[in-house]
Amino acid sequence: MHAPIKHKTFEIALNNSLKDQSQLRFRSDNSVLSTTLLNDNSKGHSRHQHEETFDNLNYLTTSHHKAEAKDESAPSLSRNRNVFKEFPYFNYIQSKALDDLLYTEKNFVICSPTGSGKTVLFELAIVRLLMQVPKPWSNIKIVYMAPIKALCNQRNEDWKEKFGPIGLNCKELTGDTEMDDYFEIQDTHIIITTPEKWDTMTRKWRDNSLVQLVRLFLIDEVHVVKDECRGATLEVVVSRMKTAQLAVSRMCNHFNDKALRFVAVSATIPNVEDIAEWLSDGKGPGTATKIDESFRPVKLRKVVLGFPCSSTQTEFKFDLSLNYKMANIIQTYSEQKPALVFCATRKGVQQAASVLAKDAKFIMTPDHKQRLQKYTNSIKDSKLRDLLIYGVGYHHAGMDVSDRKATEAAFTAGDVPVLFTTSTLAMGVNLPAHLVVIKSTVHYAGGMFQEYSETDILQMMGRAGRPQFDTTATVVIMTRIQTKDKYTQMLDGVHTIESSLHKHLVEHLNAEIILNTITDVNVALEWIRSTFLYIRAFKNPNHYGKNESFLKLHLSLQHYFSRNLHALSSIGLIKMDEEINFKPTETGRLMARYCIAFDTMKLFYLVTGSETLNELVT
Repeated sequence: MHAPIKHKTFEIALNNSLKDQSQLRFRSDNSVLSTTLLNDNSKGHSRHQHEETFDNLNYLTTSHHKAEAKDESAPSLSRNRNVFKEFPYFNYIQSKALDDLLYTEKNFVICSPTGSGKTVLFELAIVRLLMQVPKPWSNIKIVYMAPIKALCNQRNEDWKEKFGPIGLNCKELTGDTEMDDYFEIQDTHIIITTPEKWDTMTRKWRDNSLVQLVRLFLIDEVHVVKDECRGATLEVVVSRMKTAQLAVSRMCNHFNDKALRFVAVSATIPNVEDIAEWLSDGKGPGTATKIDESFRPVKLRKVVLGFPCSSTQTEFKFDLSLNYKMANIIQTYSEQKPALVFCATRKGVQQAASVLAKDAKFIMTPDHKQRLQKYTNSIKDSKLRDLLIYGVGYHHAGMDVSDRKATEAAFTAGDVPVLFTTSTLAMGVNLPAHLVVIKSTVHYAGGMFQEYSETDILQMMGRAGRPQFDTTATVVIMTRIQTKDKYTQMLDGVHTIESSLHKHLVEHLNAEIILNTITDVNVALEWIRSTFLYIRAFKNPNHYGKNESFLKLHLSLQHYFSRNLHALSSIGLIKMDEEINFKPTETGRLMARYCIAFDTMKLFYLVTGSETLNELVT
């Protein structure tokens, strides 16, 4: 719950020569006020007193609404104010972005700290679109894209509640949904999906007519574009959308009143201007805004601790060893406030909680112990019941639902000081804490141990800080001493975002040809110029194996692009005529539909049919 808005009195002394031409504009976390100075000769200087303020959610429906009142057809802002009813005012970051998002149509990119309320920026962009388009909103699509299914699920539940009452349908389309996607989203306004799902889904469509209905494309965690495994997919689907819109503009003789708008957010984009340039609308780069950590509503202290791990020590044993460091870390950093500890596995959650219950003694009053006893009376899990008495709980997807809810309630109420949880489950559950501990940066996924992605780390960090209780919060990352510098640099946000499209270009080119996004050489060159790869290759050519002048680099990129097209043609995945027009083949369609790697398709091409089973498998 936010603090109440207070009335203030201001007294400002100015030089007399300025008194008749000065205007003040106050802007803070909770107010927006523009006023003219009044003259007070009794004290020989200009003086202005104002004993009332208004919050900037009212500003959203008063100042600008008055400006638009002359146009009777202008849609009312007030009908959408309930979208923001959960809080009385925008914070600094939201206030700073408000004018750009709500009163312009420019593409927008922001780098803002974790936990600073970036989701509201998406909602402002949605409201802007609703202001532009009269009801019924039958021919508009909004796509929200996030790298994690838990984020998609959270956004789907939240936006159904917020936008459903005003007539917008939301649908979540991730790998978990088994439906005929094309028909399902025809009546959907807000499509919530992952880059991979949007890529595979649009690859299966016969054309991109439905893509052309998308008016707003919201990209959460846009820094994922640098990821070696997933970044190329994100980059390609954005460039696909841009190219499809250019095609619409050409058909409309360059006048397109249904232009696509991009809004992208992240907590770690040092080169935010490059992302804004990539998301150009053809007239110029998008608006780039960068907010430093000092403006985070709850200031976050970041600590990375490196622990010895020998080459012979397994990840499992290293993870176990961290359990015995936990009591000291909780004591050092929690300030006797709630702590949330992320563990890699369900078993690891229980083991770590058991060790802490033995090692740490939380001071409890008789009343506190009585409240814990009440919680344990409803708990079915005997291990959890024994731990809760000591003020330690755990939380994972394998638990009974009633046990999980009781544990969440005890932690949220502050009766359980420390809660251990799995990293996957807690990303979709709102459990903020004063202290967040990430116990080990390695988790078990896909049959092997692998490092958490930057997005995973940022999502866990985002649970640190309770705006209604805290002014500061702490996140502690426990990792091997060999990887300490890596995570320190990650938290400092010093790594420039680069493209990874050049590593997967041939597969994505084939998909664009199948979708008719690319139909000839000119469109192909237009497409490559729409990529983040093109932007970064000129700014950091060494990263992409190039070290040439501007003109040579431009030609080199075209040649590289052309080689990939000829590689596709050489094994019958596409057809190229003398005028260099492209046509897909059925083999190419299969490759795109099932996301088969180009090297695998080459092996299929070389199969004659006379091979023995032994020859095929070796």
